[in-house]
Amino acid sequence: MSEAYSYRNLIMWNKSQELVMDVIQLISNIPNSWSNAVIVRQIVSSATSISANIAEGHGRFSLGAHKNHLSIARGSAAETDNWANTLFRLGYIDEDAEKRIQKRCNEIIAMLSSKMRKLEQSQ
Repeated sequence: MSEAYSYRNLIMWNKSQELVMDVIQLISNIPNSWSNAVIVRQIVSSATSISANIAEGHGRFSLGAHKNHLSIARGSAAETDNWANTLFRLGYIDEDAEKRIQKRCNEIIAMLSSKMRKLEQSQ
């Protein structure tokens, strides 16, 4: 029996979940300080926002609302990339880790952009 169609079947949702796992692993060894805690909260918040907004947009009734949530997810992916670069510049993650996050974010951004264009064509 085939699985029912849901946001959980979407490649971009699954890739955004993988990004969250990667981010959580990266931040596990960051030294505890007030400023680091702020950055850690920000990158976790932005990374988790991607898949949450993909799921929420998928559950919306109108194409406009769906597209709006995908746009928010796209912005959160860019924000996640930004925070990863900040962690790299601070010396908390190495260049390979930063590039891996950047690649994941760019891939998700491309998928979200493509889906948003398809939704625009549907209107």
